Order: sequence, then C-alpha cells, then structure tokens
Amino acid sequence: MGKKLFKKAGAALMSAAMMLNGVVYSSSTVTAADAPQKIEFEDAKVTGTITVEKDANASGGSALKMTDSGSIELKVTVDKAGPYKLTFYVFGIGNDKQQNLSINGVSQGALGIPEGSDYKAVTISSIMLKEGENTITIDKSWGWSQFDYLEVESMDNLTIKAAQTTPCDQLATVETQSLMAYLAENYGKHIISGQQEIYSGGPHGLETEFEYLKETTGHYPAIRGFDYGNFCCPLYGSDDGSTDRIIDWVKKKGGIATASYHINVPKDFANYTIGTKLDWSLSTYTAKETDFSPSKAATPGTKENEYYLSTLKTLAKEFNKLEAEGIPVIWRPLHEAEGGGGETGSWFWWGKEGSKAYKDLWIYTYKTLTNDLNCHNLIWEWNSYNFANSTNWYPGDAYVDIIGYDKYNCTVYLEENNWQPSLRHDDSAISSTFYGLLDKYDCKKMVAMAENDCFSTVENLTGENAGWLYFCTWYDGGSDNINFLSNPIFNTKEDTIAMYQSEYCITLDELPKNLYNKEGITPPDPSKTTTTTTTTSDPNVTTTTAAYKFEVQKKSVTIPAKPENALGKQMVIEVTGAPSASIGGAVGYGTTADDWKNIKWSGNADKDGKLKVVVDISDMPDSFKTCEVQVWWSNVWNAATEKSVDKPYKIENCKVEYLMGGDVLEATMWGDANCDEDVNMADVVMIMQSLANPDKYGVSGDDEHHITDQGLANADVDKTLKGVTSNDALKIQEFLLRKIETLDPSAK
Repeated sequence: MGKKLFKKAGAALMSAAMMLNGVVYSSSTVTAADAPQKIEFEDAKVTGTITVEKDANASGGSALKMTDSGSIELKVTVDKAGPYKLTFYVFGIGNDKQQNLSINGVSQGALGIPEGSDYKAVTISSIMLKEGENTITIDKSWGWSQFDYLEVESMDNLTIKAAQTTPCDQLATVETQSLMAYLAENYGKHIISGQQEIYSGGPHGLETEFEYLKETTGHYPAIRGFDYGNFCCPLYGSDDGSTDRIIDWVKKKGGIATASYHINVPKDFANYTIGTKLDWSLSTYTAKETDFSPSKAATPGTKENEYYLSTLKTLAKEFNKLEAEGIPVIWRPLHEAEGGGGETGSWFWWGKEGSKAYKDLWIYTYKTLTNDLNCHNLIWEWNSYNFANSTNWYPGDAYVDIIGYDKYNCTVYLEENNWQPSLRHDDSAISSTFYGLLDKYDCKKMVAMAENDCFSTVENLTGENAGWLYFCTWYDGGSDNINFLSNPIFNTKEDTIAMYQSEYCITLDELPKNLYNKEGITPPDPSKTTTTTTTTSDPNVTTTTAAYKFEVQKKSVTIPAKPENALGKQMVIEVTGAPSASIGGAVGYGTTADDWKNIKWSGNADKDGKLKVVVDISDMPDSFKTCEVQVWWSNVWNAATEKSVDKPYKIENCKVEYLMGGDVLEATMWGDANCDEDVNMADVVMIMQSLANPDKYGVSGDDEHHITDQGLANADVDKTLKGVTSNDALKIQEFLLRKIETLDPSAK
C-alpha cells in the first residue's frame, strides 16, 4: 500500500509541461426531462487553459479543448430529484486521459476519457441530482482532452444485480459456494464492513485497528484482510501466523477472510540463485526496481517460473489447511496491475510488461492453484481501475468471481502544490466509478471496494445508489498521511460510528450462523465438468475445466484522418490464441446491413499463440470514420479425429496505418519538431498540437506556427510506430528528463 501517494507523479509532470493559453467565460442552464437533454460544452463556464475550438465534427460546430489547467462548469436544472445518467461525448488527445468529476461540489471520482480523434460516449450512471439547479464540474487532472456535448437522462427503477454469482471454479467447496451466495444476497442492498490488518512487525500490534473499531463503534468489521506476501516469500519469509489468525477469525469469531499477496522478488534476479536467502532490502515488489519478468514467471522451464511456482506451492499448503477446516477465502492476488493507467503505468512487478503478460500470469496462477494444487476454497477477486482501457487487463469471466476497486480519493494532485500528492477529506461514494465498472464488465460480476482510505458515508452511498459489495479500509501505517482508519482526514470518528452502527452496514455480529453452510448448496459434481489434460508441473495430473464454446468477437476501430500524402491504408490486427491455431475473420464497414462489405483475412498463430496480420483496406472509402474487426474462427486441426477443435482467442490490438508517398526528408536534429535548432518542451507541445488539431497545426495547417515536413522528419524519433505519434512526444520528454541518452533511433 505504500505506493498510493505517488501513483500519478509521472502523469502530472507531463501534464504540467504542456501549456497553452486561453480563458473563456459563459454559462448554460437546461431542464432535464424524460428524453435525454443535450448541453453543448462550448456554452460552459471555464477557467484556466481551456479554449473554444472550431470543429466540424462537433455537434454544434465547436468544442472545448482542455490542455494544462482549469475547470469546466455546467448548470443543469431538473424537475425532480433522483438518479440520472450522464453521457459525455469526449476524446483524449494523444492517448487515454482522465479528469476529475464532481456534482454539486461532491467528488464523483475520475472521468476516464478514451483516446481518439472523434468523440466517444462516456456514460456515468446513477448520478444523484437534486430538484432544481445542479452544478457539474470537470477539473483538470491528467492530459489534454476535448469535450463536445453532455446528455442528461433520468433513470427509473434502478437495481443492482450481478449476472454471475457462483464461483468460476466448478469444484468450489460447499463453504465457498455458500459465501458467494451470501455476498450475492446482500449485493446492492447492504455494504459489508472490512478492515485490513497491519503487517507483522509494523508500528503497532495486529489487533490495534480492530480494537479501535470495537471501542469506537461497539462493533468489529465483518471482513478481516490478511496478506500472504511475507509468509510465502522464499527470500526471507517465515510463518507469521496468517493461517492461524484466519482460522481464529472465521471458525471462532464467525467472520469473513480476504487475502492479498504482496510477494517480493529479488531486485537483481539475473544474478540470483534459486533457493538463496536474501535480506528484505535486496527484494522488492515494485516494477522499476527489478529485472524479474512476469511473462517468464508464467512460462514453465524458466528461472522466474521456478521462483514463482515455489511461492504458489507454499501458499497452496496454507489454503489446503484452510479448506480442510471448511474456510473459504476471498483471494485477491496480483492486484492494482494497471497502476497509473495504460500499458506501462504499473508500479508492481506483475504489471511491468503490460496487460498481455499480466493476464497470462493471472490465468497461470488460477490454473496452478485450482487445477494443479487443488485449492477449491477461493473466491477470485480481480482489481480493476476505471480507465478507458482497463478492460485490456481483465483475465476473463472464467477466472474471476468479483471485481475489486481500490479507492484512494482523499489523495489529490493540485497545480498549486506542483502536482505533488496532497490530502483532503473526501467521503464521496464515487458512484461514477462504481457504475463505470458495472458498465465495463457488463454487470456480470459483483463490484467491491477491495481497499479504501475513506469508506464514504451511509448517506452518500445510499443517496447515490453506489452499491459497493464491501469496503476494506487499509491499516494505519504509522504517520498521518497513511493512518487510513483513524486519521479524520480520511475517516472521522463520527462517520465511523455512523457507518458501523447503521442498518445499511453489516458488521461481524450480524453475519448469519449458517454463513458457510447455506441450505440448497450441494457439493461439487466432477462428472459435470469437462476433463482435459493440461501442462502442469506434474505430467500425470489431469485437471477439470469448462469446455470452450467459440463466439465471434468484434472490435470497433476508429479510422484517423487521412494525411495529405497518403497512398493507401492498411489495418494491423494482433490476436492471441492457441499455438499454431488457424484464425480468421474480416474487416467490415458499411452504414446498413444492405451495403455492408467485408474484407476477409486469415493467418496462423506462432508457437506462442500470437498472430499479426496486415490487411489492405485501401478500397474502403475515406468517408468511413470507423470500421469493425471480426474474428470468425479460431481452431486447431486434430489429425487423429480429422476435425478442427475450437480454441479460445482474444483480439488484442487493431489500428489503421496510412501508406505514405512523396519526398522523404532526413532529420536535421532528432526531436527538433519546431525546427528552432534546440530540443525542449516546445517540441513536445508542437507534436501534440499537430496530432490534436491537424487543420491548425498539421503540415497544411493554417496557423503560422504549424509543423513542417522537416519538423515531422525531426520529430519521428520513435520507430516502433510509423509516422509521428504521441510516442514521439513521450520519448522526447524521457530525453529531457535524462531517462534516455539520445533521440537518434539508430543508436543502440
């Protein structure tokens, strides 16, 4: 948890560097009725570096462009109080962004804004508006963004219910099924209280938080949080009594156990010998401090896998002990993998290689513990964020039972504090985040507050209909900025008492006696599972998994504006599936079913299950701004039966690239986008301006300071993508921050 205060420092630095000028003041008031009401952002009151830009693609011909600072304020008048759905038509300039949203001065969390060049709908459900005038405010948080319009729509008969409430493990024990059933019964009706215990050897005793709650409120929390990172670490770990404390909490006190897994690895893994003991100071769980590879950890035969598997075997022995006692665990490993957002924002080693490697590691962990090591007492909880691309990290419905979100919204990053972390009390229920997660995962899984600083208030939770399954407040770390339970900047005593004594909150003494033996729950039946042989550490092990049923996947792709010298365009498609699988489909486009056209493609995955195909889509008219990538089959030929067998797959990335013609200029100074014979932040701004507003700052832009052909040649320092992209701007920033020594793409 010690990383929480610093998660956005890098993003804030980039945000602070990109500054444009402009201030506009105006206002708008509308009445929201049964039909959606539309509000143009250019009519809002704004401050800071926010400008009104002409845009032919915007609904009113203009849009708001947020750059380095400022706020947007809209006034909305509704006829009656109640829940409303807000749909923002926006896009992030360069890549995914997020800005802070508040309603009537109350924080609603981060507004995730997807990357693009056309406006995309970002919907936030069940926002409580009062009768009469309401103020909707968007404050600068991270990145350049463009805003077209807002729709406000009343919501009636809103209910919270998950579609999948039985464990994904088909052999889950009766106790595990019973606990899942209890959680589902209370989801959206109550919130279950929880508290994380401090680590062994911390600044105070293991019972301090729990006795504080009992003395303050008269109740213990229903859920107690544990961590197996120390116990299972082969470098320095020892039995810290976690398993015994879980048995005491569940068997003797009747509580619910959840466990996380801050597992450390050697900082210098390349020179580490398996089995060697190391001092804690030579280990880490942070991404930047180690060369440990998560993709290799999921690959049998590697040194990383040998290390990681040893931790899972140690862990499984403890879970097997708990299973023998009839104790299930809400299991939350490999948490917060996405970190600060995107593919490279992780602060933990398990997310350092991006979403693909992470998902492989999660699935490997699931299969190893469930199939190979026979741990069938686990409810698998996966951590998500509410960024636009957070779903890229999702391992899949077959490997997840609960979606968790770690809520630390009392930490803010303010321009007046030089974008460094600051603390201010914020007891918002962040309903926008809750409903954002429901939408991202199609309301299939229950959504919980797996960690939190402030657990909000009963009034806010019920008033905003934010139906978090449970909260689990992080422990008091020993100083004011991390004393999450007792410091009133996070949770006041008054709010803590009100929460624990409310009927809405379930405490330890309110858990039912038959919590782990509910009526109607039957033991698992292995005969109803599909038996397959999988690769495990023991070749004689046979595992039980659900049969795979093929489904067509579709992915909508935005087509960027056509550059002046483009000769054609192509679609680059990346798919992961079974090794050597035959995978194929089409790139489709059209306006109706009658004029729909498909450009077919196919290929064979490599030995690692990766397939990359390039499809010529030059015949697609330039009038189309979007198209759709579809996969029609994914199978492997079985020579013995002379039949093809469907295999799972996933569309990873799809992007349109233009084939350029004309004269090719040589760079005169790498990174010098504005051709002033110097490389500085002005070049970063030039690149981002040319990408965000090509009509004004592109090669043929009408601004006198638009980028030139020579500037494009100089700016193209990142050769992993064709042409000038936001990656080039990021690389120049890394150069300015001395993270890299040169911008010359040919240098090694």
